[in-house]
Amino acid sequence: MKKICLLFAVAIFALSFAMPLAAGEGPRYSPIVKVIKEWAPAVVNISTERSVLLRTQPSWGKYGGAMDDFYKQLPQINVGTLKLKSLGSGVIVAKEGLILTNTHVVNMASKIYVTFNDGTNAEAGIMASSRVDDLAIIKAPLPDGAKVVKMADDVMIGETVIAVGNSFGLENSVTAGIVSGLNRGYTSSDNTVVINNLIQTDASINPGSSGGGLFNLDGELVGINLAVAQNAQGIGFAIPYTKIKDIMRQYYELIKNQPSSVKIPVR
Repeated sequence: MKKICLLFAVAIFALSFAMPLAAGEGPRYSPIVKVIKEWAPAVVNISTERSVLLRTQPSWGKYGGAMDDFYKQLPQINVGTLKLKSLGSGVIVAKEGLILTNTHVVNMASKIYVTFNDGTNAEAGIMASSRVDDLAIIKAPLPDGAKVVKMADDVMIGETVIAVGNSFGLENSVTAGIVSGLNRGYTSSDNTVVINNLIQTDASINPGSSGGGLFNLDGELVGINLAVAQNAQGIGFAIPYTKIKDIMRQYYELIKNQPSSVKIPVR
């Protein structure tokens, strides 16, 4: 009897290896893989164009301060224009085509283009912006089946988070790390930008990832990727879900009495 039971157990064990795993099962299908498969399509690529006037402005440098002061009083002559292009990321936050990104990604842009996960492109316009929090809402027509993120209600120090963006123009680049701290402050290298109450994470945030999404393992949006600390490794910052909800609330309140085509400076 014992021999029969042993043979039966061996047969069951061997059968378990022979049977193919159902889709979405197995050790390779980790929580991170599940989040990326489900929610990465909600992150979009943003490219912008900005026209800059080229002007003649003689300069004598440190040897001719008086001459420089004299020339500054003369009319400048336009000699042409230069189109500057930049890349960033965004997250679809509403089914009517609202996309959240950083203000610095779209600020002063003459043209804004969005590339969705399915490869389709659309031109977008700025609907609202907050320089204080470096958040902007842009709007573009969504393709069929576009994903809209769900918002987190909290974030915990030590929990795993996933940053999705378009690092160096590489669409849906993924990095993972943990939440290292809350209520952090960030100051730009030139001391012109100061933003407080940020999420600190060691998930890599590279150029082009600004405006992308920071997700928890439930696939909820906990923040918008902002920047990495200068001359540091593993110190990145994201704008938290609380500020995201705040700008969305203000936006919906403001458009009640204003045309949707009007750009609204939230604060």
